[in-house]
Amino acid sequence: MAKVNLTTIQVREETRKKLAMKKVHPRESYDAVLQRILEADSIPSMEEMFRRSDSVKQTRRYSTEEVIKLSHDLRAKR
Repeated sequence: MAKVNLTTIQVREETRKKLAMKKVHPRESYDAVLQRILEADSIPSMEEMFRRSDSVKQTRRYSTEEVIKLSHDLRAKR
């Protein structure tokens, strides 16, 4: 098993409680919680996705359902 370097960071008790509430399982590490939050932060918002799509030349009109499916597919690929 590869050696993992761990560090200690200081956070306020209020911050720790907020992180604890983000856990998907009581035994999930704070590192996993932070990684999930940071990963989600790199996913563009729906507003950003729509701004990007405005610059793409469309060959046909898409229904709202199709746009939602396409945007979900794009977000899932990131």
